Formats: sequence, C-alpha cells, structure tokens
Amino acid sequence: MKTQKIAVVGYGQRGSIYANYALQKPEEFVVTAIVDNDPDRLDLAKSLHTCPTFSDYKDFLAAGIEADIVAVATQDKDHREHAIACMAAGYDLLLEKPIATSLEDCEAIYEASVKYGRKIIVCHVLRYTPFYSKLKEVVDSGVLGEIVTMNTTECVGYYHQAHSFVRGPWRNSYEACPMILAKCCHDMDMIRYILGKKCLSVSSFGGLTHFTGNNAPEGSADYCSDCGCTDCVYKAQTIYEREEFFRGYFTTDVSNEGNWREKLVHSPYDRCVYKCDNDVVDHQVCIFEFENGVTVSHTMNAFSKEIYRDIKIHGTKAELVGNMEALYLELRPFGSDVVRYDFSDANTSGNHGGGDISMMHSLYLERNGKPAPGITYIDVSIDSHRMSFGAEKSRLTGKVVKI
Repeated sequence: MKTQKIAVVGYGQRGSIYANYALQKPEEFVVTAIVDNDPDRLDLAKSLHTCPTFSDYKDFLAAGIEADIVAVATQDKDHREHAIACMAAGYDLLLEKPIATSLEDCEAIYEASVKYGRKIIVCHVLRYTPFYSKLKEVVDSGVLGEIVTMNTTECVGYYHQAHSFVRGPWRNSYEACPMILAKCCHDMDMIRYILGKKCLSVSSFGGLTHFTGNNAPEGSADYCSDCGCTDCVYKAQTIYEREEFFRGYFTTDVSNEGNWREKLVHSPYDRCVYKCDNDVVDHQVCIFEFENGVTVSHTMNAFSKEIYRDIKIHGTKAELVGNMEALYLELRPFGSDVVRYDFSDANTSGNHGGGDISMMHSLYLERNGKPAPGITYIDVSIDSHRMSFGAEKSRLTGKVVKI
C-alpha cells in the first residue's frame, strides 16, 4: 500500500500525536509540513521532523506542499478558517474534534467540503479503541435484541476538570464552546454510532456549582505558587507533578528534569481554580430521544477521583455493561450465563485507550481504499454535534429541544 503524505496544522497535544505517529510507522505516513504559531512548539517539531515548518498556515498553503491529507488540530474556534482554507487549496482533512465551536461553523465546514469535493474525517478516536470496537460488534450482532434504552457516564476527573475546563483553553464557552461539546462530543458520537439512529430531541440540566469565587478557601492567593493553602487538592504544583501529559500545555520541556516548574509559575495553569474566568459547567445530565422510541441518558461530571467512562445498554434479550478504563465489558443475556470480555491484554497504549494509534492506522487503510472500521466522515459526525448544541440550548432555556 502507498505511504501517505500528511501535513499537520497545529502542533499541540493533538497534532503532535498525529505527526509523531509517522515516526513510529514510517511505512504508513510521512510528514511533509508542520504549522504552528508557537515558536517553542515549532522548535520541537524541527528537532523531531525533517519536513518544512511554518509559523503561519497561509505561508504553508502558498508553498504548495504536497500532501494526501492535512490534519487540522488548531484551537477549536479556528477550525472554520483553517479547514475551509485547506479544502479550498485542494486538501482532504483529518479534522480534530469538535468540528467547530458553533453549529453555524460546523455546517459551514460541511458545506465547504461539498463545494470543494473534499473528504473530512473527524477524529472521534473512541471508535477505534478495543473496548468500543468490541461493544459495537456485540450490538451489531443482534444478541441484545431491540435496544430500548442506554445510560452513559463520563467522569472527567477532578484534576482534568481543573486543568482543561477551569484553567485551560476550554474553560470559557465564549472563547471555546460549551463543555458538553468540548468534552462529550466523543460520547455523543459513540451514542449515535452504537444506535445507528437519528436523535429527535433532548432535555438537559446542569451548571457550574463548585469552581466559583464563593468556594475559595479563606486567605487563598490568585496563584497557587503564592498560596499558603497546602492541603488544596487542586493545587497546580501537585497536579502537574503527577500529570506529565498536561505539562505540555505550558512548556515543551515536560520531563521531571526540565524547567516546567518555572514555566508554571504565574502562568494560566497556576491560577487558583476558584478565581479563574471559567463559566462552563462542572456537571450536566442529558436525556435524548431517538428514532423508534429509544431513550438515552448521558451524565458528565467533574467530581471523580479518576477519569473513566462507563456504559449500560438494555435490550429486549440482554443487557451490555462495561467500563472502558477498567477494561471490561459484560454481556448479560436473559436466562443464560454472563459473557465477560477482558481487555487487559489488548493494545491500549497511547491516548484514549489506544484510540489515537488505531485511528491513524484506519486512516492509512482508508486512504488506500481498504476497509477501515470506525472512520467517521463529517456528514455523520455533524449529527452528534447537533446533539451537543441542542443539549446546551436545553440547559440554558429549560426547554425540550428538537434536533
């Protein structure tokens, strides 16, 4: 099969994963260009890749770099501009989720793909994990009978909430997008994918309860590095001492021997979680109605010790229960023995339970015209985005929203 040429626009946490996959699998991908407006990230890209680099995507487009596909992994609010420009220049896209931060922008990107005749594959990486791949296989086998209802939960993790949705880029719905889209468009896509049906309406409730000024400890400082509250579980230095992956948001020198501690001081990620400009929710519940009367509930909350997703699917012949991070799935047929699927020996390395790596391999297959299970084109992905935007509208208005 043909090695695919990929250019990466946005060499942050997501874009670097896609570019660096080519270093591990050179027979599948070769990186032909990298674009990022952060000088430190561009220097890091230059140290790892031999391709041309650009600080402005317009210079990249003007250079006419050859690529079979362009990965757009810039900030969500910039997707419309970057995606449409790349398609106008003749490139197919691997587009980081969410598609965009408003339904109008999502639809504009989709319409541009039709106008320019370009493919857009959206990075719904959970589809490719061993856990969800098996789950989809079991559902499609028909062993559950007719699916009646489904319950899904995403526990964000207290430290992930603090990093991404209180201090980080997705903390403010005006600057980014509603949290139900930023964090749960994975889950919305999986619900849509598993059921294979259209969502008809949604009702949603939730809000920002804990991460507000009213809950700031007495005597707390604006920055953790200046604060005497030593027992706060959200203290930035404590979180980033343990979570090396998140250090990449404020420095490229992420190792324990690096200068990340100095870079953290008085950065946005050093701020007190009770004194930020965040407005996104820290908990939300959604109830969806699908075709044929199927109902689904989804709960997202910040208040969990670890990050995990679980799922329960109830059919007329059996139920299916599992937890992705606990690496198990149980099929519970009515009147017969439980079948347990264990994923402890599966390839779950990398991010998203092995989904990032598997998605890139599926992309390679798709580009070579081979069967590529899980590949998500924008015309389907936009359905799950409509679910998220509808849920947020319902939360804000207190009304049932038709999708």
